[in-house]
Amino acid sequence: MAAVKNGRRRFLLIKGLLFTANLIVVALFVMGYAAAYIPPDRNWIFAFAGLAFPYLALVNVAFILFWLITGKKYFALISFAVLLLSWSRLGGYFRFHTGYGQPADTTGINVLSYNVRLFDLYNWKNNKISENTARQFQLLAAQKPDLLCIQEYHAGKSGKVDISDSIVKYSGLRYKYIAYVTTNGKVRPYGIATFSRWPLTGTGIVSFEENPANFCLYADILMGQDTIRLYNVHLESIKFSQEDYLFVTDLRSNQEDQEVFAENSRKILQKLKRAFISRARQSRKLAEEISRSPYPVIICGDFNDTPSSYAYHTISGDYNDAFRSGGQGFSQTYAGALPSFRIDYILHDKNRFSTNSFFRIKEPLSDHYPVVANLSLVLKDER
Repeated sequence: MAAVKNGRRRFLLIKGLLFTANLIVVALFVMGYAAAYIPPDRNWIFAFAGLAFPYLALVNVAFILFWLITGKKYFALISFAVLLLSWSRLGGYFRFHTGYGQPADTTGINVLSYNVRLFDLYNWKNNKISENTARQFQLLAAQKPDLLCIQEYHAGKSGKVDISDSIVKYSGLRYKYIAYVTTNGKVRPYGIATFSRWPLTGTGIVSFEENPANFCLYADILMGQDTIRLYNVHLESIKFSQEDYLFVTDLRSNQEDQEVFAENSRKILQKLKRAFISRARQSRKLAEEISRSPYPVIICGDFNDTPSSYAYHTISGDYNDAFRSGGQGFSQTYAGALPSFRIDYILHDKNRFSTNSFFRIKEPLSDHYPVVANLSLVLKDER
């Protein structure tokens, strides 16, 4: 009899602990949802919950299944309610359409955004491009983009390799605007580049005080009787070293030395915090600049942040996310361990463009996957 009572007490204790854990996960999930609205430079702790938002959603699903199996349906309602209320946010991570948006329109605008990681520069040998670089050029030729936004662009080797000429050759895009990073009064051979099938009537740069290596450029593009403004943005990166990535991908073995584990964890958290804060300021400045555009807007680029982040929410505003409108499945755009999920985006003015299709090209030629959207421009007299 005593053994039965002790067993029942243990069961009730375990159930109580699991219910408490469920409440903690729900609270963190709510914080992750709120991260989109709370500036990290005012309260950065929510940004960490935002980074974990999709993982917390999966844990909530696990709790729902557990409570249903154990017959505690009322307990399952807690996780179910928060998942239901946050469904639209979760749609930024995965989409399950019955179709793949609208059929790709051959007369539509093919937009490609790609962080090329300096065109694999560090694997070039004897002033010759690497195999990955050649495959990146071939990818551009195969996709036939009308508008091409490149982040972490590199000009090539002076007198040996001219990346700009190669892109024009492979993509067929004649018009371009390239801006390079300037540090300590010196212009570096890397930056951001935009290529277009149509003429450019104006260009400009939105600079960020936090880091001269991160900025946004825009180009006004004349398409028939219409002019559109294309923004190409690269927000603050986390700046993880190879050592940091090794630590993240092999946490279990790293826990053996608790002192080293604690120090490396602290360094990673500090880098994440610094990047969250910088992106908050950069995104506010960029959103303000975009709001003043006299033309319909397309926004492309590497935000270095997820769909539950303050940076994404601030920039996307009332614009349509092409993945939400025309994507399918899960669309992780970063090829590394962290940040996972989508950090590369194509957004557009919802009144002047419609999304026909969106897809990611899962070719590991960089640490990012290129993303492609086919858009249709709604003519003024059709609105």
